[in-house]
Amino acid sequence: MFARVIVNHNSYALDKTLEYKIPDGMCVHIGDAVTVPLGAKNKPVQAYVVAVEKTVDFDERKIKFIKSKSKLGRAFDEKMLEVIMYMRQRYMCTFSEAVAAVVPAGAAIKVREWLMPGDKEVSLSGRKEEVYKAVSDAGSIEYTALINSFSWDASQAVRELVSMGAISRCFSEKAPISKKTQAALKLIVPKEDALAAAQTMEKRAPRRAKALEIIAQSGLLACTDLKSFSGCDSSVINSLCKLGYTQKTEVEIERNPNLFYVAPDEAKELTSEQSEAVSEILPYIEQKKHESFLLHGVTGSGKTEVYMHCIKKVIDMGRKAVVLVPEISLTPQTVNRFKARFGDRIAVMHSGLSMGERYDQWCKIRDGGADIIIGARSAVFAPVDEIGIIILDEEHSDTYKSETAPRYVTEEIAEFRAKQHGAVVLLASATPSFQSYHKALEGKIKLLVMNNRFNLNSMPEISVVDMRRELEDGNKSMFSKHLQEEIRQNLKNGEQTILFLNRRGFSTFVSCRECGYVVHCPNCNISMTYHKHDDTLQCHYCGHTVRNYTLCPSCGSKYIRYFGVGTEKVENEVKSLFPEATTIRMDIDTTGKKQSHRAILEKFEKEKIDILIGTQMVSKGLDFENVTLVGVVSADTMLNIDDFRSGERTFGILEQVTGRAGRGSKKGRAVIQTYSPDHEAIIMAARHDYKKYYEDEIRLRKILQYPPFCNMILVGFSGPVRRDVEDCAKVFAEALGKGKFTVLGPLPCAVSRIKNKHRFQIIIKTGLESDITQTLIKAREACNKNLNFENVTIIIDKNPVHIH
Repeated sequence: MFARVIVNHNSYALDKTLEYKIPDGMCVHIGDAVTVPLGAKNKPVQAYVVAVEKTVDFDERKIKFIKSKSKLGRAFDEKMLEVIMYMRQRYMCTFSEAVAAVVPAGAAIKVREWLMPGDKEVSLSGRKEEVYKAVSDAGSIEYTALINSFSWDASQAVRELVSMGAISRCFSEKAPISKKTQAALKLIVPKEDALAAAQTMEKRAPRRAKALEIIAQSGLLACTDLKSFSGCDSSVINSLCKLGYTQKTEVEIERNPNLFYVAPDEAKELTSEQSEAVSEILPYIEQKKHESFLLHGVTGSGKTEVYMHCIKKVIDMGRKAVVLVPEISLTPQTVNRFKARFGDRIAVMHSGLSMGERYDQWCKIRDGGADIIIGARSAVFAPVDEIGIIILDEEHSDTYKSETAPRYVTEEIAEFRAKQHGAVVLLASATPSFQSYHKALEGKIKLLVMNNRFNLNSMPEISVVDMRRELEDGNKSMFSKHLQEEIRQNLKNGEQTILFLNRRGFSTFVSCRECGYVVHCPNCNISMTYHKHDDTLQCHYCGHTVRNYTLCPSCGSKYIRYFGVGTEKVENEVKSLFPEATTIRMDIDTTGKKQSHRAILEKFEKEKIDILIGTQMVSKGLDFENVTLVGVVSADTMLNIDDFRSGERTFGILEQVTGRAGRGSKKGRAVIQTYSPDHEAIIMAARHDYKKYYEDEIRLRKILQYPPFCNMILVGFSGPVRRDVEDCAKVFAEALGKGKFTVLGPLPCAVSRIKNKHRFQIIIKTGLESDITQTLIKAREACNKNLNFENVTIIIDKNPVHIH
């Protein structure tokens, strides 16, 4: 028998299936993780079985054997293999990149190459003698450590020494993550004998007797728990083992990020709108019939309750649900609500977990230990069978599009998997993406509408403040007089406020007032952002950090000043204007630690912090009853972006963030500060008029032939030499030839250099029905064949969410 495998190696040269013999006695299935020898060195690499066959079309004697099966076991099933194949074709990625999206990072085998003295005695001189002496002195040494120990490249000398037999090589394999274990004590005599023994030793050894009685009742117990329950110590445990009553062992324990108590919650009575939405969805769930829905419900309309009623039906049928949220910050609240309703059979998948936690959650799902999977976009690949529903909460969010290979669209993967399982896809948002809303109006997916908040409260009343007038009136603060007054009112009433600004840091750039010098990142064509808390300048593209300047690096002037506004500066200003207020900040700088999202939100709610200041993390999904005021410090940061979706994004984020106010019994208000009060996105957001803004915007997109009336493809080029990058982009554009598509560019990207790599791009617009994948592949191959472009990276992104 033979297995066709794909190796876990991210290289276009190995982006194909390879054949290996299955050793006698080894049972192999599709999706099994195996180790195979690769190349002349027979280096062991991890691979995944994609087919099992009885024969092959070429000389069997040349085929190597599978080395072993991985402890990971089955990495994916036949249906997930179809997803992998679909991604490779749809998103033009390698097999390895597609598999990496499906299999947890902790499952990949790490191979280390070791060198040691060989059996043959040979006469050596020069550099080969130096290398041999280093290996001999060490006895055995890792290959990379040996190479790094010399100031010159020793790889050629190593190869020659191996071929001569002077040194030999071997490989060791190790998975970066393994199951977590805990020391435990196991009863090895009959329970009755142990209890009788405990009774006889009660007077002379009471602690030993109590420990033996407890272990007799449980049969197997963690040593730490036994010590806690009985008050014994290690000496008691050791004595029980010596007396032959118990035996020490290791037991696997789950690294569970959800070990917290949540008070149970009963299902809520549905409003008429909620009931109507549920009644539309349930027949498809009951019939196991695939269908897609768009639930357009205003903020606070109770979309989550709709999810829960649908999921209850799915679970009652013995099937599983996948709930996706756009931000890690939303996961704690979502998990709490679902845990309160459905108990502990919930698994969580997102990048905020440790590698071990992600691995354990993945295994728990694969082994059938969870009914509901909650997570960010990667949870769409959860190894769950019998899917009944996949929900994309806040479906409009850009984070549902992966910007690293494979550059998948979460909705497309959800649709593909739902069709496999006969499941429902439910997209939901208060501000659906125009693409989804357009599909719903065209009847390609079913539209469900909820126009009212579940508690029948009115939507927040929104005030738009023209900041130009504030300047004219002499107010140089970042807060308008109106917003200051509203915050004071909230502080007086004991109500909470959210202040939103879509920019972190203290100020956007640092400049010299004497000569005009602006501090730029040395690696990227972008100004650096000042962070006051540690007095540093940081590049938000490559992470380069330097101490803040007190003198201008260009002219030596002391007139260094800070321009623009970031969340850190907002917090500083709040403390200055409202010293009595308690504040907490939520942005990428304050949420770097594990569980920090949960900690910040819990502190805001439980300690009744007066003001929460944050970036996009605070704009979606958060539900706090005592928040009655939302202030948008500057709506213009989102508008002034060179992207045809900037208006749509501005409207969406304003509607979402202002919707955080007044979700309880108290009336909500919002203040939007802007220098562009006449922009339609701001006017319509203030009126909560999604439909009118959509109609006006979609009319313009149709005229200009922008999505959803065409498909867009972004081809990016980056490399260390500007001329090579530009020439590569030109060759690619020429290789595309002529067809039913429009090519724009090549042009430098808006940020033309990142991490010392120059960047160019081509934008291609095609018809909705046309597929130019093969044309793109040929153009990429034309560039790859040119040796002048070997240091140029080409990225092809279908329907990108950002063009920058």
